[in-house]
Amino acid sequence: MKKVLVAVYPFLTDIRSVEGIEFVSNIWGYDPTAQEIEMELSNGCYDGLLIGTKTVNKTIVEKTNSLKVISRLGVGLNNIDIDFFREHGIVTTWTPFGPTDSTAEMAFGMIMAGSRRLLNYDRMIKNNIWKRSFSLRLMDATVGIIGFGRIGKRLANLLKPFNCRVLLHDISPDLATAHAMGLEFVSKKEILDQADIISFHIPLKDDTLNWLSHMEFEQMERPVTIVNTARGGIVNEDAAYTYLKQHPQSYYCCDVFAEEPYYGPLIELDNTLLTPHASSFTIGSRRQTELLAIDNCIKVLKGEPCQFVVEYNE
Repeated sequence: MKKVLVAVYPFLTDIRSVEGIEFVSNIWGYDPTAQEIEMELSNGCYDGLLIGTKTVNKTIVEKTNSLKVISRLGVGLNNIDIDFFREHGIVTTWTPFGPTDSTAEMAFGMIMAGSRRLLNYDRMIKNNIWKRSFSLRLMDATVGIIGFGRIGKRLANLLKPFNCRVLLHDISPDLATAHAMGLEFVSKKEILDQADIISFHIPLKDDTLNWLSHMEFEQMERPVTIVNTARGGIVNEDAAYTYLKQHPQSYYCCDVFAEEPYYGPLIELDNTLLTPHASSFTIGSRRQTELLAIDNCIKVLKGEPCQFVVEYNE
């Protein structure tokens, strides 16, 4: 019987074996490290691996020759060197649809919480401080959406009833969909110059690393709410800290970090809202993602066509 290691915690789907494939889950009882996953793979003779955001160490290929598929729960693939593993006969799959609604909803919630300073009001009330300050109505705001893929499109739809101005930026613009939605693509400079709110929905690649860094922050003259539910590294955290320290009217809502768990200096600031990479942590999204990841794994191990095989590094 083929065997698959489920290295995702928590894992909601109760599955032990299906179609002659055994799924081994919850062997740690907690979220394992990349090193613990590698050790188990080297000891357990596994044919497949279900993985979340943990890095899949390339040294795995030196310790096992049974692994045939890495099934990623989610859309970000910067934790897997797809080209390297393919050269060693290991296929990578992904689940592009599961996190879409949950992540877009999280971004929308952060937009509202950040632009209206809801977390700050909560802290003040709990410290017996009754103080209010004016903020921006969403219908008066210009929102810049960076990345107009599945999540960016969903966020644009969520914003539509609020009649705010939405600007798009993407290196591969979907002009037809934007036109149908009455939206326009603009340059990076125009986003930085005009947006009151900037929300990121792009993968982490060489050309998106530090998309927002010291130079870009210097161009933003107005207070801005920045939302990052995409990937750590897109917003330079050191640059963000310096900017936010100097611009207390701006706000940074972040669900993803360059290194996780995050214990860095952004925690010190009042004008941040930080969450633990939880944008896709809804029951519906997680179950949908898990089932697709399981199905991808089964298809590859049975030699059946799988439409969610990733052919090369982004």
